[in-house]
Amino acid sequence: MSPPIEVVAAFAEEGIPAMLDDLEEYLKGGNRAGALLKATEVVEADPNCVEGLWALLNCGLPDLRRDGSYRVDPTLPEAAKGWALAKRIVALDPTHQGAWIRGAILSTQHLGLAEDALQWWEDYREHHPSQSTPIIEQAALLIRMGHYAEASQRMEALLERGMEEMSRDQLFRVERMNRTIQRYYEMEKLDIFKPQNPNHSSWEDIDGMRNLKPASEKFTFFMLAGPLVLWEAIALQWFMPNGCFGMGIAFMLVYASVLFVKKWSISLTDKRNRPVLDLWRAIEVEAISGKVCIPEKIRDARLYRTVMTKDYPVAFRQRIEKIVENDEKISNRWEMKIPEWVEFEFDEEE
Repeated sequence: MSPPIEVVAAFAEEGIPAMLDDLEEYLKGGNRAGALLKATEVVEADPNCVEGLWALLNCGLPDLRRDGSYRVDPTLPEAAKGWALAKRIVALDPTHQGAWIRGAILSTQHLGLAEDALQWWEDYREHHPSQSTPIIEQAALLIRMGHYAEASQRMEALLERGMEEMSRDQLFRVERMNRTIQRYYEMEKLDIFKPQNPNHSSWEDIDGMRNLKPASEKFTFFMLAGPLVLWEAIALQWFMPNGCFGMGIAFMLVYASVLFVKKWSISLTDKRNRPVLDLWRAIEVEAISGKVCIPEKIRDARLYRTVMTKDYPVAFRQRIEKIVENDEKISNRWEMKIPEWVEFEFDEEE
């Protein structure tokens, strides 16, 4: 005769602290396989144990580098399981910062679930309304998908009273995002590219570049700056006076020309790579909607293969392959769901 359920539950509850101690020892010793088995035991004994779920999430994914990136890209099953575990953890413990961040990375970079990621960060704001990270991440996703007005609305909130001070890296990132909005809003303000529209003129631009590789800003800069600096050096030998004064003028002229060429190369590369950015958006629309919108002749060409291999990790590519296999066409009326923006009021003391 089996023991009563209450007795089994009590025994499991008493044994969980010991199992967590063993789990910690495995983790400290770097034994990921042992930690994964022990975490599985913990979760089987207590499905709501946050420590066990967190260990299960981490040990079920490839090892991390110091900068937080994966040494080896997780596969689609690994990323999907990690995403599911992250959602379970924050449902049990909304203060678990690690699960919020890991879930956001998996949903956006590895699974292409931009809609879910936007809602994920909005849910995060409910528990941490003064933090800047969810606002910056939401704005970055919206910029990539062409929703510049919504992105600007969120970025304005970063300056409101009561918000936490941003780090230097975040300030630099926000500055770059502002410049991106200004550049691409001017380019798209008359007609923003929506990949779900098969008749949009941007498809012709992508088709015209389909057998080429994306342009490199560094390559463009060196191709422009190299000859210019060489000719300047030759000309300055003839026209500049000798001595420190002449050397100073020559240095200033070369420096100014390099800055000009740098700015020029960025502009040229942006224009040259405009179809690449549109292709990125089309790929991510497919990932978000789970339906196809990219014509086959573009998908079979060099540009698409280069972008997919260079810019997207393994799980993302595997998911896109499944979407392409299903071959369900996207509707012209499809629109990405953007969560309602909530403005929080902070006390004056905050």
